Amino acid sequence: METKQHAKPSSRKSHLISPAFCLGIGAVLIGAGVFIQWLEPGKTLALNSPDIYAAERSAARAAAAEATAKKLERERRAKAAAELEQQEMERAAEEKARRALLVDGATEAKARSEREEMARKRAAVEEAHSAEAQAENAWKQFYKPSANCRDASASATVECVNEYIKAKREFQTRQATQVSVSR
Repeated sequence: METKQHAKPSSRKSHLISPAFCLGIGAVLIGAGVFIQWLEPGKTLALNSPDIYAAERSAARAAAAEATAKKLERERRAKAAAELEQQEMERAAEEKARRALLVDGATEAKARSEREEMARKRAAVEEAHSAEAQAENAWKQFYKPSANCRDASASATVECVNEYIKAKREFQTRQATQVSVSR
C-alpha cells in the first residue's frame, strides 16, 4: 500500500508584513517630515496656519486689479486718441472739400458754417472727455473703502457691495448739486 503523505502547506508568517508595522513606519515618516519642516527657517507648519499662501494670493489679486485698471486706462486713452484722429481726418477732408468749393461766396459761407459746427462738436467731445476724466478722478478721491473691504477677496461680499453702492449714490448726488450750483 502506498503511503500518502499529505503535504501541509507551510504557514510561514515570517514573510508577511504586519499592519501594525506599516502604521508604525508611516507615523515615523510623518513625524520626520514635520520635524524637518520645523527645522527650516522662515517656514510655518501647515498645521498651525491653514492658509499659508493667503498673503501671496491677496498680493496677486491686487496686482491683477491694478493691471486691469491700467489696461482700462490705456484703452480709454486709445479710444480718445482714435476719436481725435477721426476728428482730424474729418477736418482734413472738410478742408479739402472747402478748397475745392471755393468757387463762389455762397459755397464758402456754407463751408464756413460747417467748419464752425464741426468745431463746436469737437469742443463738446473734448469737454465731455475732460468732464469724464475729472469725474473719475473725483470718484477715486471720494471713495475710500472700509478696512474690511480693502482686501480683494472681501470686496465681493454683500456688505462691501452695499457700501460701494451707497458711496456711489452719495457721490452722484453731490456731483449733481455741484453742477446745479455752478450753473
